[in-house]
Amino acid sequence: MIRLNKVSKKYKNGTHALYDITLNIKEGEFVYIIGATGSGKSTLIKLLDGEEVPTSGDVIVNKINVGKLKKSKVPMYRRNIGVVFQDYRLLPKKNTFENVAYAMEVIDTPTKVLRPRVREVIKMVELSDKSTSFPGQLSGGQQQRVAIARAIANKPKILIADEPTGNLDPKMSDDIISLFERINKEEGTTILIVTHDIQTVKNHPKRTIEIASGHVVRDLPEGLKDEDIPKDIEPDVYFEQTAKLRLDEEKKQEETEELKEENV
Repeated sequence: MIRLNKVSKKYKNGTHALYDITLNIKEGEFVYIIGATGSGKSTLIKLLDGEEVPTSGDVIVNKINVGKLKKSKVPMYRRNIGVVFQDYRLLPKKNTFENVAYAMEVIDTPTKVLRPRVREVIKMVELSDKSTSFPGQLSGGQQQRVAIARAIANKPKILIADEPTGNLDPKMSDDIISLFERINKEEGTTILIVTHDIQTVKNHPKRTIEIASGHVVRDLPEGLKDEDIPKDIEPDVYFEQTAKLRLDEEKKQEETEELKEENV
């Protein structure tokens, strides 16, 4: 479903955001992308949704080489991708039903298809009683649910969530991730959650890929469930600690190799 082959991204200002990234994500997988601030997570999202193109390497999504798409073809390509943002990006003068419907209206979905689908996804995110409420009348968690409903309205093959729990308390964060798990199971949608919310990642273990300074440094099939993570630790402190552990382990391996060579 998603394949990155030796992908690097260097911006015109000289910033090198990603280095030689190779990843494979299967259809129907649920994957976390974690990393400290500035690690390259946002650039990865922009490559996947066609906002940016790689400096080198190939970004293949649903058999489409995204970096080779003409700009005129990008909007059509994005119909297969749903994106959920940290800041919700709801239309303030439209109610819940209208916000969700808007995603279908812009691609000229017939009314007889649109209305039942909007009701279906609003029910899925448990907001049927808020269909006529406006964003300003909803809590942060409810607004995020509307944003998720809007993102899945067109039945995208892939759903990318950018820090979806960043503005939420721990209980609401758990509820939102549980909702993503339901969408993954019931709709068969491939889920990619980009986050630094390590506690939520630990509480809902899935395949977890860590990026540091533009490099993939860990790909954990079972996620962070076996790690001892203090509940009050700041995410960037956690990532600093894991980086130190990696360096210490690399140093030990180098010393072991040197001893082997000396004993030959």
